Amino acid sequence: GLSVAVAFKAGLFNIGASGQFLMGTVASVAVGINFDGLPAAIHLPLALLDGIAGGAFWGAIPGIIKVYTGAHEVIVTIMMNYIAGSLLAFFMLQEAFQAPGRADPISPVLEWTATMPRIDGTRLHLGFVLALLAAAAVWWLSERTKFGVHLKAVGLNPNAAATAGASVSTVTIL
Repeated sequence: GLSVAVAFKAGLFNIGASGQFLMGTVASVAVGINFDGLPAAIHLPLALLDGIAGGAFWGAIPGIIKVYTGAHEVIVTIMMNYIAGSLLAFFMLQEAFQAPGRADPISPVLEWTATMPRIDGTRLHLGFVLALLAAAAVWWLSERTKFGVHLKAVGLNPNAAATAGASVSTVTIL
C-alpha cells in the first residue's frame, strides 16, 4: 500500500504492487531458505533487506520503461504482475526453492532465524511494528525531504517540476 501511495504522489498509477510483492517475497524466501546457520540478528534483517531490494528492483522496471519509451505505467505494471506470477511458478519448480526430496512446487520451511518473532501477549509479530515504522518513514520522506518536494511537484506538474530543477525521470524511476 505504501508503494502505491508514493507512486500516486508522483502522479503515477502503480497497479504492479502485487507483482512487486511477489518478487520481494521470492527474494526474501531465497535468503530465508538458503542461508543456514546465521543468527537471527543477521538473518532476519538480511531477508527483509533482500525482499525490499527485490520489490524495488521489480518496481523500477516499469519506471525505466516509462522514462525511456514513454509506455504507460498502468499497462506495463499490469503486464509485470503476470510476469512475476510466471516467474514465481518457474522458481517453485527449481531445486533451490523445493523441499528436499520433493519434485512438486512445495518450498522448504524457512529457517526460524528468518521469520518475524511474535509480540508477547498478542497475535501480532514484528511485521506490525515494521509496518508502522514504514508508514512513518514514508510520511517523513514525502513531507520533510527534498525528494518529497520533488515527488509532489512531479505529481502536480512534471513540466513545472523540471523547470524548477527536479529530475522527472529520476523521480519516475524511484
